[in-house]
Amino acid sequence: MFKKKVTSYLSKNVLDYRESDLLASSATVFLREVVSLCDSIHSCKRTFKRKKNGSFTKDSSDSFERIVVSSFALLMSNFEMYQKKQFSHLVDSHFSFDGLGEVALAKNLEKAGCSISLQRVLAGGGDYGEVGDIIADALPGWHNPERVNVYFRSIFPEFNLYSKKIIQELLVLWQLRHSIVHTGGVVTRADSVKVPALSKYRDTRIVFGEEFMPAVGRRFHIMIELILRGLREVIVEKISPYEGQKEQDKEEFIDSLVGYSSPRKSWFRNVE
Repeated sequence: MFKKKVTSYLSKNVLDYRESDLLASSATVFLREVVSLCDSIHSCKRTFKRKKNGSFTKDSSDSFERIVVSSFALLMSNFEMYQKKQFSHLVDSHFSFDGLGEVALAKNLEKAGCSISLQRVLAGGGDYGEVGDIIADALPGWHNPERVNVYFRSIFPEFNLYSKKIIQELLVLWQLRHSIVHTGGVVTRADSVKVPALSKYRDTRIVFGEEFMPAVGRRFHIMIELILRGLREVIVEKISPYEGQKEQDKEEFIDSLVGYSSPRKSWFRNVE
């Protein structure tokens, strides 16, 4: 039907994402993407044509709105990958935590709803960290922060990754992403009742303002810092150092799991 395959338009000169971020923590990789997306939006904001009064022209406004909506959906996709990678790294490091052997972890994961196909196992090909990735992919509820808490409790039973306040924030963001991806960028009546904060936006097309992406970027910086503070505390409590392990090695190991940095360090402020 078509002369060229869709895949022929994909660039072949892109570094494998696993290779490009091999030395960075999952949170650092995510925050870099957040800042990159926000910078792209800012570039559009600076260069798109405006009227004499400073507002966008009609064409600029329409284009900007669509770019922001698409960028937000990509940002949430990166956040989903961050959650999975954070979980995956903990699964692959379970032997370092007191009281978490293979049998106990397997039972906890099964209770959390983990069901793994042999095809997915065989497709792994023995790559480093593939076990954690396979398990994370087998868990279906990464757009539900309460379910994500359940997944992390399979590793640390008394720990909640997300507080109630962060859960409420994420529910709004995930619902907006759902409306963009599944209902053409419209908050339907059915979807508006799922999240009280969106109830007054039913049957409304999603239009984000010029400051939306930077605001969301800052929110994720603050949430990541709060999340990883709590996770670091439980790891420090549960870690079981091997014989002869130096304190520096222990800290480096913990940093590899829950360390984070960002090109926008100022966006971490306001964390108490």
